[in-house]
Amino acid sequence: MIMKTYSIKALSAVLALVLLFSAFAGCTASEEPDVIRFSSAEEMVADIHTVSQESYIGKADIKTGTANGKKEKSRPMPVKFQWEADDTGNYLFRISENSDMTDADVYDVEANEIEIYNLKIAETYYWTVTQDGRESEIKSFSTCSNAPRNLYVDGVTNVRDLGGWETESGTRTNQNLIFRCGRLNESSAEKPVIEITENGKEVMLYELGIKTEIDLRKTDTGEVGGITESPLGSSVQYVSCPMEWEGDTFNGNKEQILKVFSVLADKKNYPVIFHCNIGTDRTGMIAYLVNALLGVSDDDLHRDYLFSNFGSIGGKRKASGLEESVYYTSVAAAEGDMLSEKAYNCLVDFGVPAEQLDAIINIMLSD
Repeated sequence: MIMKTYSIKALSAVLALVLLFSAFAGCTASEEPDVIRFSSAEEMVADIHTVSQESYIGKADIKTGTANGKKEKSRPMPVKFQWEADDTGNYLFRISENSDMTDADVYDVEANEIEIYNLKIAETYYWTVTQDGRESEIKSFSTCSNAPRNLYVDGVTNVRDLGGWETESGTRTNQNLIFRCGRLNESSAEKPVIEITENGKEVMLYELGIKTEIDLRKTDTGEVGGITESPLGSSVQYVSCPMEWEGDTFNGNKEQILKVFSVLADKKNYPVIFHCNIGTDRTGMIAYLVNALLGVSDDDLHRDYLFSNFGSIGGKRKASGLEESVYYTSVAAAEGDMLSEKAYNCLVDFGVPAEQLDAIINIMLSD
């Protein structure tokens, strides 16, 4: 069980009402009720996406109408919980993926409401509120099933889970294991300038549990910004895989791509984040290769690639950036009937050991 120490003010950084639950005390304070009672037993579904994000995700033609990449719009919406009781004071809010409330995250809340970010998609959650020994009944709700699972990490743009996508076999890739994002520190600075905030670090370290950071930025030009370890601290393994970002980023970065797959093949390294500067081109290549290997559809791979336009990335990425890349055409030309087979055979021919690919598939698709 994790005890959260965020104040309600910190959790309300973005004020957005997505889902409202209400709990009502069943009797007066003088009767000293044993529970805080809820007004409804109906299960509800919460969407984590903003209106503009949802509009894009639901489009038939996903290659048009995305954001322009010039403003920070990549963050998700929070799920808001609200309850009523006879007494004022602090509450303990618990939320869990288990109906018996085991392994619950616990928040010390100073008011009768809380906003929670970064819930998994296509997941059922259970929650309860406790005050002065009184505990509410356990309530449940589900989250939306439409990927991507974009995340709010303060100080970092373009953050999302590689997991949560449906595959060609009808399964869903595992969440909370591999994350893609933009940089954590300023690129090309003479001395380290950490951009991820302390709140952002807490999310990365304690909510997502990051153990390994793979940095795809170049070192010979100083693009990494003077860092020699992860901005998240020495507890996180920092793996430098400096990649060229111009030209043939597939064959031109062969050694680095092989290194990335060797890291991803070792379960001890998980959960993992990987990024370049703004989390689009080099990061997009690795995301494409991994998710194509796992059987995510071509449409969804386009959707993920173009979702970066909701981040602050300095300009709009187009579908042609993916379709004209050597890695995309190389996978398409490989042997196999399904995209996952093509990606597997392409990567084996490229030099990634088959046992590493099998390990990644097992990690990301196993129950």
